[in-house]
Amino acid sequence: MRNNGLRALATTGALLTVLAACSTTGGPEAPTVGTPGPPGTPYASGESEEQASNQPVEPLTLAPPHPRTTAPLQPATQAPPPPPGNTAPCKTTQLSVRIIRQLGTSKTSPGVGLVILNNLGGKACALSGWPVIGLTSGGTALRVPATNVNRPRRPVGMLLQPRRTAFAGVQWRSCPPTATGCRIVDGFRIGAPGSTAIPAELAGFSSAERKGFAVSAIVVGSLQPTTTDILDW
Repeated sequence: MRNNGLRALATTGALLTVLAACSTTGGPEAPTVGTPGPPGTPYASGESEEQASNQPVEPLTLAPPHPRTTAPLQPATQAPPPPPGNTAPCKTTQLSVRIIRQLGTSKTSPGVGLVILNNLGGKACALSGWPVIGLTSGGTALRVPATNVNRPRRPVGMLLQPRRTAFAGVQWRSCPPTATGCRIVDGFRIGAPGSTAIPAELAGFSSAERKGFAVSAIVVGSLQPTTTDILDW
């Protein structure tokens, strides 16, 4: 009897040891609260227009456009759609304007920029169409042909809430500096549709470009509430 009792106690002790080990190392790990995931896309294509346009401008990183064969860019001939409601159109004096230089696909590709219009006012304003874009040299406006196109798609009428942002793409065609119609420029003037243009903040431009680069024409994409395909021309 005594031997049987000792064997039973030994068996019970071993079982408790195994259970203790399983409870600390063998079971599933508890989730860690607050573990950060991978960085998200600043402007996700799955969001609604209002949600996407309500995202902060920074940080913003866009991949260069993918090289591909596309149909020739055709000038937009239709009138932009009316924005929703009876809200007054945005005036450039209500906005901050910025252009971010993007990487081209080759040395012969057009220059590409992302235009950012941010509502600095305390009230929503309406946007629809294409931003007003011009070029400057030493602060002086230059005459350069500009064409509005339905890229990445037709313009979208939108309400731009305070501190929120709208976007457009722009391309500029390079040229030999001595060619007829070629202009040496060092800045952009940008404004809301139907409003005046003001000097735009430059980002991503090299020190050489800030001293001047040759342009023969610009092509302006439509205003959109998100950056989805905004430069995919």
